[in-house]
Amino acid sequence: MKKGDAGLTTKKIQGYQSLRIVQYADMTFEDVFVPDNNKLEYATDFERSTGSVLLSSRVIAASGLTGLAIGAYEECLRYCLSRKQFGKPIASFQLI
Repeated sequence: MKKGDAGLTTKKIQGYQSLRIVQYADMTFEDVFVPDNNKLEYATDFERSTGSVLLSSRVIAASGLTGLAIGAYEECLRYCLSRKQFGKPIASFQLI
């Protein structure tokens, strides 16, 4: 199916962010005809291919977020050790 085919309505979701230039859309299918040459041969092909895509994208997202968390921690630690209040680094105060 392609955008503009009979029975397919798409609407871009605004304000959604992702890791790359992935765009999200609401898609509505009403009385859609899919020719045989556009159909997947077996449901397992679809499950296998989508499963591998989801697995790899989740690993990439998790590793990227882990890196961001480590970077945020290291930056906060550097700041807390260098910023002084009452004559000593703020890292020495229990609340910090």
